[in-house]
Amino acid sequence: MCGRFALVVERRILELLFQIELLEEIGFRYNIAPTELLPAVRHRPGGENELIRLRWGLVPSWAKGKPGGTGLINIRAETAASKFGSAFRRRRVLLPASGFYEWRREGKVKQPYYMQRQDRRPFAFGGLYENSRREPERPENCAIITTAANSLIEPLHHRMPLIVPEELYPLWLDPAAPPEQLRQILQPFPAEELEAYPVSRAVNSPAFDHPDCIRKES
Repeated sequence: MCGRFALVVERRILELLFQIELLEEIGFRYNIAPTELLPAVRHRPGGENELIRLRWGLVPSWAKGKPGGTGLINIRAETAASKFGSAFRRRRVLLPASGFYEWRREGKVKQPYYMQRQDRRPFAFGGLYENSRREPERPENCAIITTAANSLIEPLHHRMPLIVPEELYPLWLDPAAPPEQLRQILQPFPAEELEAYPVSRAVNSPAFDHPDCIRKES
């Protein structure tokens, strides 16, 4: 799964990576948690990408009754197209990140680990978003797609977030992309391109948003 992540990337790098122009500072974040507003990149009618803010916690369009709570923070890749067909076809986004967290039980405690690319480059999760038609006051909301874990993540958790390869960003955001090509993207990111290391248990608190979150524990 993916329940926490970090975004520590310079503004100009984000602009180059996602081919967008940022009109506001994003700011460094070290411990992003569900229900927060996330920066997300989507394809805008007219052929350009744009950065928007989405609440992390998706309320499906088919949910019965008045939705509440945090919504879905993750969507399984295996059922994304079947259970969330409209969003999978029309409302795909890229969620910029520099790393993410997962926990492993070690004795009586749960030890957090931080995962990032070996080359330290920023990347993007693949996500879906929805419009809350029944609650106009609710902001547009999103969830991160997850896949089976690769060999690096598997000892920590059996799921991992979908990391979209950089060269496939245009395809993922293209509203006319064939579904069969999109399904081919729904694969675990190569283990050899990631690294994982233990970090402070202070990250367990969503209120703790500090560079120490991503500092390697000795």
